[in-house]
Amino acid sequence: MRTLVLALCLAFTSCCAFAATDAPTKEDAKSLVKQAVAYAKENGKDKFFSEVRSPQGKFHFQDGTKKGLYIFVYDEKGVVLAHGVRLELTGRNRWNDKDPDGKYWIRDWTELVHKSGSGWIHYKEYNPADKNKIEDKMSFVELVNGMVIGCGIYGK
Repeated sequence: MRTLVLALCLAFTSCCAFAATDAPTKEDAKSLVKQAVAYAKENGKDKFFSEVRSPQGKFHFQDGTKKGLYIFVYDEKGVVLAHGVRLELTGRNRWNDKDPDGKYWIRDWTELVHKSGSGWIHYKEYNPADKNKIEDKMSFVELVNGMVIGCGIYGK
């Protein structure tokens, strides 16, 4: 019996450790943005936008792959140029959108990239990997050729 309990504890610990390592990290999100920036520079905006929007694209959300990360692209006035999850947002101006806490996160990240070129921002947003629940999100954003390219992770 003691051996069985020990084996179950070890199995549970292993599962938890595996799940924790599978969760996306800040470095994962930043790395995906850097890959997206390089791709956009090498291939141009049209091909880049297609890659972000395509369900099989390397920057489009695919549950269970790339740790569930995706790229989003806005212009400097808050218009969605491409989105790796919510394709219906393409062309929509979200400059005046607020998160549930009243934060104008698009304005905030635009100000951030104009000051620093890139960086992290905190806000709340829908999580496609968790039944579109609104959760805390931290995104890395970078300004490239008039585009704000970003990727975020959910949770605290």
